[in-house]
Amino acid sequence: MKARRVSLIGFLLGTCTTIVTAQITESSMLSATSTERSISNYYFAKPNELTIVVNVLGFVQRPGRYEVSRTIDLINLLALAGGATNEGQMDDVKITRVTEIDGRVRMSELHINLEKVAKLTPEDMRVFPGDIIQVDRSGWAGFKDAFNVILGAAVITTAVAEVIIAKKY
Repeated sequence: MKARRVSLIGFLLGTCTTIVTAQITESSMLSATSTERSISNYYFAKPNELTIVVNVLGFVQRPGRYEVSRTIDLINLLALAGGATNEGQMDDVKITRVTEIDGRVRMSELHINLEKVAKLTPEDMRVFPGDIIQVDRSGWAGFKDAFNVILGAAVITTAVAEVIIAKKY
């Protein structure tokens, strides 16, 4: 009988841990991608300095619309955004840029690997007005979420099995 109580207590502790982990994961994801929260506006420039407006989205500490000096580079812009969250992936930062060529508006995507910054040129790091910089979620974060779901299912299955066994005796 004492063994069953210990198992039930273990089940309850495991379930609470899983729920808390899921809430932490969900809240960190919401801060980066939720449409329910308003995106903040940030202004970083010296008085009377020419500025550009860019958007930083995804898994950064402070996503939002940034009005910054036109001389800023990608690394400094992401530093102003607080850098990547624990789930952010810096090896494939996507820049969506609208350009006009021969009177035609075109949208292009650039992919920058900031984990190999020594291989980048100053032109790779340049930020233009209207750029949308997006830091995606790492594959490891998805694996961690899947593991937490599997762990939670295993704990619940164990508890249900314990209840069924307890009813037989």
